[in-house]
Amino acid sequence: MPRRRILLFSPLAGHDPLGGDTSYTEALLDAPPPDVEYSTYKDAIADGRVRVRGRKPWRNPTEGLDATLFSIRLFELGLRRSRVMFREPNWFISVEPGAFDLVHQHLFSVRQIGGRLPVVSGAGYPLPLLYEAREGWSPRHASLALTAESLMARALDVHVPWLRATGDGVLTVYGENFRSWLIDRGADPRRVLISGTALPEIHGLRSRSDGRTLGIIARDFVRKGGDIALEAFRHLHHDDPTLRLLVVTTGQNARDHVAPGPGIEVMVDLDREAVLGAALPRIDILLAPTRSDCGAPYGILEALQAGTCVVTSDIPWLDNRLRPPGVRKVEATTDAVVGAVRSIMRDGLPASQAAARDLWESTFTMDALHRALTRAYDLALEGVQ
Repeated sequence: MPRRRILLFSPLAGHDPLGGDTSYTEALLDAPPPDVEYSTYKDAIADGRVRVRGRKPWRNPTEGLDATLFSIRLFELGLRRSRVMFREPNWFISVEPGAFDLVHQHLFSVRQIGGRLPVVSGAGYPLPLLYEAREGWSPRHASLALTAESLMARALDVHVPWLRATGDGVLTVYGENFRSWLIDRGADPRRVLISGTALPEIHGLRSRSDGRTLGIIARDFVRKGGDIALEAFRHLHHDDPTLRLLVVTTGQNARDHVAPGPGIEVMVDLDREAVLGAALPRIDILLAPTRSDCGAPYGILEALQAGTCVVTSDIPWLDNRLRPPGVRKVEATTDAVVGAVRSIMRDGLPASQAAARDLWESTFTMDALHRALTRAYDLALEGVQ
């Protein structure tokens, strides 16, 4: 079967902000579907297969259209800087004819100029909700920005992964809530598919815990519920002083949010290899009562693969396949986290840890993601000769 040549417009470590989305890109590049050859947007721009349009025309003399696109980009930038719209920009690109079969856009909003390839996109949850949770925008402010985004996307016919498809494009999302949100706003139900996140097997990642260690792993400490988890541990430790807590975060977060206390150990500014090799295997139960997240976050997937069970929150944008006994979803409150930990201990920690590993093996391997993406790619390519 001929390999599909796919332009992967997805965040890159070392080029875009680190997070779950760069982990998603790395997972696809490390373990692509069997019939797929990915090229990153960075490489494709560098070797000329993709040309970014609308840059400063006096520095990049090309076609007259670029001057118009440059003016559009200036107008858009003004709206984004003034917070009339969200910060994430639209991209205008031209793709070399015959270079690719399809574009996979993860998060990036892209308008193709000239010949247009089929598009599959992915996003975690609606941007207005992220800005309310992360930036503190009011619902009214976020709603107005959503209206502005919708108007611009339609006027310029931009494929926006979290909002609208162009032509016969396919939108993939992490769960049914987001799918319903898009359909309510006019998306074709036949072209909104549920995909998800996945994690390749990491050699040697297995629990070496002692049965008494809870853990917090969070760079964005408050948004990920680190403060809730820390307070929950203090309650648990008061009743059972043999329990310990390992906190993995940044040095600044440790200074701002983690007061020293009995049973608490802090590890700061670890790179991913150190987290996976030195920290995560020591944790029996990962506490992740996040206030804002979507899908199956990579920190949770790494815990499941290691055989570490998880207590997380019941926010509606998390993957509904994260289920007990490997994962307990509760309200993001101190009392609820305390109750979930006690329930795991009462029901038998080893059984929950085994269930965590089983959940990754059955649901969140790369094979599962490949099946979902292949379905989306097939749908987008229907009718293309």
